[in-house]
Amino acid sequence: MLIIDRKNLVNFVKCRLNSDGGYSFSYPLFGVEFPSSVLETYYALAILSILGEGIPARDRTLAYLKDIQRPDGRYDSPGVAFYAVKSLLLLGEKPEKLAFIEQLRGILREFRIFNEQFGGEFFSADYDTSGSPFKLVYYASKTIAILGLPIKEDLGWLLSPNNDGGFGVGRSEVTATYHALTALSSAGCDLGKLRNTSLFIEKCGAAGGGYSSIPGSIPPYIETTYFAIGALKLLRSKITGKEKHWRFILNFQNNDGGFRRSPYLGISTLCNSYYAIKALSILGDEVG
Repeated sequence: MLIIDRKNLVNFVKCRLNSDGGYSFSYPLFGVEFPSSVLETYYALAILSILGEGIPARDRTLAYLKDIQRPDGRYDSPGVAFYAVKSLLLLGEKPEKLAFIEQLRGILREFRIFNEQFGGEFFSADYDTSGSPFKLVYYASKTIAILGLPIKEDLGWLLSPNNDGGFGVGRSEVTATYHALTALSSAGCDLGKLRNTSLFIEKCGAAGGGYSSIPGSIPPYIETTYFAIGALKLLRSKITGKEKHWRFILNFQNNDGGFRRSPYLGISTLCNSYYAIKALSILGDEVG
């Protein structure tokens, strides 16, 4: 079984730690740090946690994360709340104030109302993974759930996949499917009703390993491979060809230890490195 270059990956992550305790997209160039982001900070902490590595400068990182929360207890966006809360939990902490929870519950209520009023027309806009209804509901429901709080809002309206079993605007695709499944799972909905969803995901599988966004598209990328494997785990479906997917993902690792997005060329990022390591851990093999 091929294994990752663990030592270089750990160094790739740690050298992106900034003086303020957050992590950035790049290591410092000519002595100048790139701005820290809560997104990169979460990916860095998650990678180190999956690998069983200690967290450097824990107190500084904790202070950085706590400073992200506004004095009134809210966050700048549902995405910031999502990554800040998940990062804090990795450090064994929780947000000091929970005013943002009502903000997230409002998102769940709004999308249910929009769906009831406009139905398919609401979801007919061009799909944007950064601001789609699926991703926003995913952020809101998952954040509430991981804090151990009940999701009182009805998410049953999400239990209406496309005819092929997948989820997406206009057509089904892997990322929207993963976001929808995670939201439903967070709300305690029965995913067993989605009998054709795993079949849709398997159709996105590539012959040489990995998964594409839609059936038949090439090449498969690291993020779609991660979302597909994560979706199959949520559905408790057997992941066929584990060895093939394992080898495919390892081909994404660059000489600097990080992972790129494309199977061919590309720079390493914390985001893609997280997708790769998390997908490998889901496949059930030890990393490193």
